[in-house]
Amino acid sequence: MNKKIIIIITFLCFYEAVFSQEVLRLTLKEAQDYAVQNNKTVLNSGLQVSEAQKRVWEVISAGLPQANARLDYQNMLGFSMSFAGMEISMPPTSNFTATVTQLIFSGSYWVGVKMSKMGVEITEIVRKQGELDVKHQTQTAYQTVLVAKENLKILEQNLKNIETIAKTAEDLVRIGVAEQTDADLLKVQVLTMTNVLKTIERHIELAFNLLRFQLGVEAETQIELTQTFEDLMAQKNANEILNKNFDLNHNYTVQLLDGQIDIANMQINLERASCLPTVAAFYNYTHKLTKPTFDMSPNNVIGLQANIPLFASGQRHSRTQQAKIRLDIAQNNRELFTEGLLLQEKQMKFNLNSAIETLELQKEAMEVSQRVLESVSRKFQHGTASSLDVTTANTSLLQAQGNYINAMMEVFYAQTELEKLYNNE
Repeated sequence: MNKKIIIIITFLCFYEAVFSQEVLRLTLKEAQDYAVQNNKTVLNSGLQVSEAQKRVWEVISAGLPQANARLDYQNMLGFSMSFAGMEISMPPTSNFTATVTQLIFSGSYWVGVKMSKMGVEITEIVRKQGELDVKHQTQTAYQTVLVAKENLKILEQNLKNIETIAKTAEDLVRIGVAEQTDADLLKVQVLTMTNVLKTIERHIELAFNLLRFQLGVEAETQIELTQTFEDLMAQKNANEILNKNFDLNHNYTVQLLDGQIDIANMQINLERASCLPTVAAFYNYTHKLTKPTFDMSPNNVIGLQANIPLFASGQRHSRTQQAKIRLDIAQNNRELFTEGLLLQEKQMKFNLNSAIETLELQKEAMEVSQRVLESVSRKFQHGTASSLDVTTANTSLLQAQGNYINAMMEVFYAQTELEKLYNNE
């Protein structure tokens, strides 16, 4: 009785573990949004933005009032001194001191505040760039799954056709119209295509694993893609992106290079500001917990402190010149990169155009190969074609279908790369 109860409980636990697991159903847009919310790289980029924002307040707070307190104790171990014939003992002393300082003027301070705010803008651009990368990587993984499934669907239909022809060949052998060799050749085709189908199924699972990695989910998570291959083909208008004008300033890498130029400009201002004086005010309060024999120091002191750079033997001038050189380098890097981007855009548009043309040709070739196989199959059934003719036609169709699938992937890849260049999500 106890053994039966244990078996029932085990079954119920297994049932709950298998059937209670939610299936993640996603469109391409939902998959991209999900990846952005859960991808560890994107999450780290967001944390870096928060860190940069905290750093701005760190820099700003350096120019706000600063208060410190100090408690000290001194014991001279019974030391005494002679003065005018008198022995003066030096008792232990203890003081509590509070100090408040306020920066009044510093050129470097204001430049530093501006640079820290620029740092926030740059980290925000890096975050957006990371999000865009993850979205396009997720898109590629999503499309890879759909293309593999489309390939599987085509091959499954081919397998059904060749199985029908192989069964017909067996019937023809039994009535003495065809030879056993004809049936064996077609059987080999069936076995070969069955093995190819199993390979495609494994490829689909690998593609799902890549998608799971991009989404940041566990390896056991069940995913269902709610968009079909036809949906994506209809949704992606390649001609629209081919006719789009390239706005260089919209590219995140160009924006980062512009940020480097701005920082280089700020570095020049920072070096120039180092020649200006720094002025600060202070207030000291001292409470003597244990007073010395003679105490001539006041309890309250207020004052100003100015640090004025006078002469540094050309050091500051040299640093300013170095900052100007770094600015020239940053500007040259931007110009060089934008020239490369324009060439890259032309090449990517050429690749996309070429991929679209190849896809149309491969689709037509696949349709022709399909018609050829159907024609040869009918002739084989009527005894006017051999099994070798059927095998050759089927092999040509498989090759045409493989070329068609590869052409689809090339279109998707070329379009994704161009969208990434344009910062299209």
